[in-house]
Amino acid sequence: MTRRLRILRGVAITFAAVLTALAVAMIAVERRRAPTEMGEVIPPDEGAYTAEIIASAIESVNYPAAKDRPAPHPPYRRDVHAKAHGCVQALVDVAKDLAPAFRQGVFAQPGKQYRAWIRFSSGNTWPQADSERDARGFALKLMGVPGTKLLEVEATADTQDFVLINSPVFFIRTVEEYAKFTRILADGSRLGYFFNQYSWNPLSWRVRDMILALKTLKAAPDSLLHTRFFSLSAYKFGPDLNVKVSAAPCTKQPAAKVDRKDPNFLRAEMKAELAKDDACFALMVQPQVPGKNMPVEDPTVEWSERDSPFVTVASITVRKQEFDTERQNEFCENLSFSPWHAVEAHRPIGGLNRLRKAVYLEDARYRRSKTIDGNRNPYLAQAEPKGWCLDLSGATCEK
Repeated sequence: MTRRLRILRGVAITFAAVLTALAVAMIAVERRRAPTEMGEVIPPDEGAYTAEIIASAIESVNYPAAKDRPAPHPPYRRDVHAKAHGCVQALVDVAKDLAPAFRQGVFAQPGKQYRAWIRFSSGNTWPQADSERDARGFALKLMGVPGTKLLEVEATADTQDFVLINSPVFFIRTVEEYAKFTRILADGSRLGYFFNQYSWNPLSWRVRDMILALKTLKAAPDSLLHTRFFSLSAYKFGPDLNVKVSAAPCTKQPAAKVDRKDPNFLRAEMKAELAKDDACFALMVQPQVPGKNMPVEDPTVEWSERDSPFVTVASITVRKQEFDTERQNEFCENLSFSPWHAVEAHRPIGGLNRLRKAVYLEDARYRRSKTIDGNRNPYLAQAEPKGWCLDLSGATCEK
């Protein structure tokens, strides 16, 4: 290596280190900063930015062929979390000793048990090998939940969803910024947003956002059943509380040894574990505390557990089972999940959740409109599940 190259390499490394240190310092400051607003504040132009994002999401569903992915074909997958590692049956038991303040919504009756489905997934727009760095998803659907639901098209459904990933924070603050991100991403640039379209002015770069994004794209865990998941955004919890949600693993058996060169080793590992024994999670909520830096409108700020520890409101038991069958995998593809599959007591709040409502509805509508050989797409659900049977016709299933 020539002297000039060594100097340039040293300058680049130093510059990267300075930017990283700056981003880390910015993140630390954000955690301590007192927020100016703890509730919802809806910008007047948010609807226009939401429309832009929906257009990008639909484009993702019909993503073009490339060297690392095939051309579009049925099933028309979700615009994110396209790859499912499996949908499993679970039991959700509300804590018997739950404090009165937390007896809200689906948790109003201590000791009540719900049947549920959990969809484990990877976050990318198209399925890829499990070895790729990615976010991992945990979508929980409780069944047998009475009451009017928030989505008008599903007002009479008897389900309640909680949608979580394995990161406590998002990497973009607002719907406006997310519209910029998706626009640049749709143009084929994965890093253009963070470097302000590769501007020569480093002060215009979004270094903190990039560091948070890189932290979101994690190496694959040893086991999804031993991974902690978070809601990213905030929710109402009855009339008086705002909370974030988390599912923390409590499974005692070790992760199974599988071939991590297998592109689907996360599914293989989960199959091996659930062939031997049950798995479990603690479902928890973290109440917002007035006067602390726990904003609703900025999902890039992690709510400190020192300021507000998580409280267990229910236990989740993933039963010993065989889930990797052709029929159950098709059922899994049919299921839809949204934070807005919810009763009023668990209303999603904040810009990220308002965006999800519009995008999820339009994504589902578009996928359901697709046809195969002139017929309705058979991969798309028309009703919410009513039990553990693999049936989405709306029929009640007792099993």
